[in-house]
Amino acid sequence: MRETKRRLELYSFYDRTGLERHLERMAEKGWLLEKIGQFFWTYRRIEPKHLTFSVCYFPAASAFDPGPSEEQQTFYDFCAHAGWILAASNAQLQVFYNERERPVPIETDPVEEVDTIHRTMKRSFLPSQLVLLGLGVLNAALLVLRFMDDPILVLAQSSSMFSSMCWALVFIMVAVELAGYFRWHAKAVRAAERGERCETRSRRKLQIAGLIFLAVCLFYFLASTLLSGNRFMITLTLLLPLLYVPGAFLAVNGIKRFMKGMEAPAGVNRAVTLVGSFVLLCAVLGIITAGTIFALDRGWLDGEQTTYEYQGRTYTLRRDPVPLALDDLLEGDFSRYEHRRMEEQSLLLGQCTVHQWPIGPWELFPERVYLNYEVVLVKVPFLYDLCREAKLHERDDWDTGDPEDVWYGYAFAPADPAPWGAEEAYRWTDGSDARGERENQFLLFYPDRIVNISMQWDQPPTPAQMAVVGEKLGGL
Repeated sequence: MRETKRRLELYSFYDRTGLERHLERMAEKGWLLEKIGQFFWTYRRIEPKHLTFSVCYFPAASAFDPGPSEEQQTFYDFCAHAGWILAASNAQLQVFYNERERPVPIETDPVEEVDTIHRTMKRSFLPSQLVLLGLGVLNAALLVLRFMDDPILVLAQSSSMFSSMCWALVFIMVAVELAGYFRWHAKAVRAAERGERCETRSRRKLQIAGLIFLAVCLFYFLASTLLSGNRFMITLTLLLPLLYVPGAFLAVNGIKRFMKGMEAPAGVNRAVTLVGSFVLLCAVLGIITAGTIFALDRGWLDGEQTTYEYQGRTYTLRRDPVPLALDDLLEGDFSRYEHRRMEEQSLLLGQCTVHQWPIGPWELFPERVYLNYEVVLVKVPFLYDLCREAKLHERDDWDTGDPEDVWYGYAFAPADPAPWGAEEAYRWTDGSDARGERENQFLLFYPDRIVNISMQWDQPPTPAQMAVVGEKLGGL
């Protein structure tokens, strides 16, 4: 039979009445609060009994204090004299219990109690929550800017969607918590003036729903990343949660505990913890970055590879599996061409970008043909028009209106979609025979996907080549 239990307590920091009732129920079940951690609370087994709990706040206390101050110890002695035993404390939060039937309350003046809670909130809780709220607004603004620049990339990246959902969740949770506190404080002030106490309340159902939502988003993000086959993203996804996030937690708490063990003053502890944590986290991030670059340079994070030798030199080619290759469109030897595929997937969109180009000395490639294409898979139908407009107008700002500019007059002009088997087709051209006819770049629209393909060779694509593109990329 285990003697201790750890629980994640989803109570608001200022919810003294909710915490008191909860701790009394736990004691009646045989569990007494022993330690308040940063995330989990620890309970030890006792004989089930009814205990009266009192949650108090000490505004001058700090998580960086080496121990109770003289003023705080005097407060503890006063409480002990009235039968109140300190169960656990964490910075400003102090939890006492009393075994007497009807103990004298620690807080007897409602006005002073409300003022103490508010001073505590202003010292610790409110500043951090306001910072989180500001970061949520800033992240929303940056997301809007990114979305305006490239909506398809934002909607297709599982990491972007996961980050957006997390910050949206943070914003909602913080906004609700702040609104609830200020509403309670206004009511509590009026009640205190009448000599009454105003009960506090937590939003545990909202917090539980938020945790479930976060877990679902995290599961989807990890699953979509691990199944994508992108070794680079898989590596980052594993390294950041396994090294950086735990490293941040251990750095902050480890340095803080060490300084408390050295009985350093709170101000010194706070400064050393902030500086030391920043240095350590930068070092960890630097190690992750250096290791990732090292692995990329050696091709460890690339997909399938092949090599060939020419004039005593070895050339390495990345050969990712691709749905359409030059071999499908042209006759010739393309064994010295690299196939590079980059893919993003989310619940809303899929984006696959492929580049096929020669690797090696130019004399081996007299024709120097290239193949580049992007396929956007629209999984949610109502996003199709948004994606269509984004692709049609993503280069509107290329044409500066200057006749001397190399991109003057270029735009996507309507083309015949029938050879491609598409619903719509557009060709990137300036409309002239001198330049436009050699621009073998097309934008093709199929029922559930958009294809942007560039076939860099001198002749325009034949009907047979167009049909192959429709078959391989258009989902026909």
